Amino acid sequence: MKKQRIKFPALLIITLLITSSCDCLNKSNHDVAISEEKPQTDDYTALKESNDTPKKIAEDLSGNLIVLNEKDFIERITAIDNPRGFRYLGQTPCIVEFYTHWCKPCIILSNIMAELAQEYKGKVIFYKLNVEKAQSVQTAFNIQNIPTILYFSPRGKVSTTVGLINKEQLTNMIDDLLLKP
Repeated sequence: MKKQRIKFPALLIITLLITSSCDCLNKSNHDVAISEEKPQTDDYTALKESNDTPKKIAEDLSGNLIVLNEKDFIERITAIDNPRGFRYLGQTPCIVEFYTHWCKPCIILSNIMAELAQEYKGKVIFYKLNVEKAQSVQTAFNIQNIPTILYFSPRGKVSTTVGLINKEQLTNMIDDLLLKP
């Protein structure tokens, strides 16, 4: 018995015919299924939808360096997809250090921030956010180097410093950017 070979173009045409007829059948069934099902959302979409109407969260004025996750950042600091720009949600100025656990300059800066958090207790809130666990925030603020510090003022200004800065420099930045009237 001699085997017959189907030429490639013929096989391609047959495959396309079968696929297109299946697509037609599936489209009508698929449309019905979509209208009956609730659309699935990812975690960020759910966060975004819950952040449409900002709720007041009690500010922590304890003088501690507070570790945030992405959800906390969006609830306490700012929505990251606001078409009108970033609007700080708090009443007390804050700074946020973007860090990773393996970054030596970040560890040094975190120690400085912990000291300053005590010195500025009640006047400025100090946060830190691990960029490896907050990709959406990192992208929204275009964080490309760590450590990076964002300074948030209730007056709506957001300022940035990149890299390790010493205690005196950080104190000057806080005083100039956040506490000057």
